[in-house]
Amino acid sequence: MNVSDYFPPPESQGGWRTAFTPGEARERAGVDVAALERAWSFAAGLHDDSALLVARHGWLCFERYQGQLSRTFNRDMHSCGKAFTSTAAGILMDEHPDRFPLRLDQPVYNGAYLPPEHEPLHDDRKRDILLGQLLSHTAGLRGNNGNTFTLDGPAEIDPAGPDGGFPDDVACGHAAWPHNGTPTSARTLWCDPGAGYSYASAGPLIVGSMIRHLTGLEVAEFMAERVFGPIGWEEWQWDRNPPEPDGARHTKAQGGIKPRSRDALRFGYLHLQEGTWNGRRLVPAWYAAAMRHPSPYNPYPVDYGLQVRLNARGAAPNVPPDAYGPAGFADNYIFVVPSLDLVAVRIGGRHDAQRRQHVWHALLEQIVAAVRD
Repeated sequence: MNVSDYFPPPESQGGWRTAFTPGEARERAGVDVAALERAWSFAAGLHDDSALLVARHGWLCFERYQGQLSRTFNRDMHSCGKAFTSTAAGILMDEHPDRFPLRLDQPVYNGAYLPPEHEPLHDDRKRDILLGQLLSHTAGLRGNNGNTFTLDGPAEIDPAGPDGGFPDDVACGHAAWPHNGTPTSARTLWCDPGAGYSYASAGPLIVGSMIRHLTGLEVAEFMAERVFGPIGWEEWQWDRNPPEPDGARHTKAQGGIKPRSRDALRFGYLHLQEGTWNGRRLVPAWYAAAMRHPSPYNPYPVDYGLQVRLNARGAAPNVPPDAYGPAGFADNYIFVVPSLDLVAVRIGGRHDAQRRQHVWHALLEQIVAAVRD
């Protein structure tokens, strides 16, 4: 358990305490700055726009920027936003236990949880989808080829599902969506709920729609009240998806989060502190714990839990198996390593799907290698 008595005030009130010199970093944070410089050299080589921040024992001990990025720049961290939507879902369940008596086992594809615009379902199997499956990419929604599995191994979907930014109307399957010139669709499931894994951005978008329907708030507004304000976020943005048929634009619950770098680190620190902040419980303890462990809804050969990447299978052998965190397009990451009391943020601008997992492993291995106690 890493719950600390230190929590950084907002940046306008002094912000993170720092231990930047080699001596301070070794004494207070237990890290070798020279080793972190090697990690930075790797991260900086990925793209002209790069940032790397590391905090250990509550001390910000490393902070580097290049290109357009700076401490005050709001860069899109893309699918890292999925973990913010997941966190919001955990809070929602705790606030409305009467609506979620089964918690993650709750079926949510019905009018009690989703707005009427989600009808018709187009595929009656959707009524069996559980919230935990939506948050684990195992609901049967069509996602990306190259990131789809059954227990027998990799699978192919035809047609594939929508990706990037798209409206609820597409996530519901009412309309197709072009991707690289090819139409994609979420109209029907590619498998029964729970029968396979497919990285489907429609899942967290449906969760965002559920949050809006039950609270009257966009996910961005919900998180601003419950999390961002309490942990000291001051300047941030969260993109909206393209317009719905009625012209409304909703929070891009599948991505689009644009925090400042030190605030992204705060979000990781909140999870390192098991959902508490300065004595206040912000994320339910049970859900904070669930996010750092393998999802029971995902038995497939992929290191992904409740909208976070995991190392529970030991895919990065030189990294503790409890490491986890949000991961997004363009090599954007928030790393949380509870056993080392460490959080780190990498903000980037380049993407290569073939190497994304390699970068997550390689960068985190180099950060962890800097720990000296």
